[in-house]
Amino acid sequence: MLAIVKFVRRLFEGSVVSILLITVVALAGWSQTINMLLADRSISSLIFLMMLAVVLADLIAKLIAIFGSTFPDLIPKVDDADRKRASLINRLRPGETVALLSGAYSARVILFVLIFVLLGGSYSATPVAVQNNLVGDFTASDAATAFLREGIAGSLGYFFFFLGPERLQNITGLITTERLASASVDGDVFLAGIRLYGLAFVLAILRTLVTPITYIRARLRAHRLAHGVGQGAVDELAHAAGAQS
Repeated sequence: MLAIVKFVRRLFEGSVVSILLITVVALAGWSQTINMLLADRSISSLIFLMMLAVVLADLIAKLIAIFGSTFPDLIPKVDDADRKRASLINRLRPGETVALLSGAYSARVILFVLIFVLLGGSYSATPVAVQNNLVGDFTASDAATAFLREGIAGSLGYFFFFLGPERLQNITGLITTERLASASVDGDVFLAGIRLYGLAFVLAILRTLVTPITYIRARLRAHRLAHGVGQGAVDELAHAAGAQS
C-alpha cells in the first residue's frame, strides 16, 4: 500500500511538472505541434495533448524516483511501515509473496501497454497536419503497434550501443523492419520520448522476470528488520554522526 502511495505521489509530482513544461513551451511558441494542437481545439487534439502530458509525467516521476534512490538520506530511516512490511513478508509463504510481487509488476507492464495503445489511438485522431509534422499518418492500430515497436527497438539502442550501428540494426530488425522517421524537430523530441518510455517498459518487463531475486532480497531485508538489525544499524550511524559533530 505504501509503495502505491509513493507511486501516486511521484506521478502527481511528475504531472505538475509536465503541465508546467507544456505550458511554458506553448506560451513561448517553441513547439509548432503544440501550437497546432491548441489551435485545432478539437477533443481529439486535447486528448492527444493530455496523453503526451501523461507520458511526460510518468517519465518525470521515474526520474524523481531515480534521484531519490541515487541520493538517499545519509542515515536511512526505518519506520513502522518498514517493520509492518517486513512482518508481512515473514508471515507469507514464498509462493504467496512471489505471486504478490509478480502481480504488481505485471500490472505495471500492462499499464505500459495500455498507455502505448491510448497514445497511438489519440495520435491517429489528431489532424493529418499534426501527424505529418511528427512521424507520419497512421491508423489507431498501426500507430499503437509502431510506437510500441519503436519504443522497444529504441531502448535496445541504449542497452547495446557498444555493438555499433550495423550489429544493432540486425537486432532491432527482429522487432521492427521500419523504424519511425521524424519530419521535424518536434518529431525528434517525440521519438526520443517514445524510446525513453520504451526503455522504461523494457525495464518493467525485466523487473517482472527477476521477481524471484527481488523476493530473496526482500526476504533477507525483512529478516534483518524483524530481528532489529536494521534499527541497530541506524542507531550506530546516528551515534557515529553525533560523535563526529
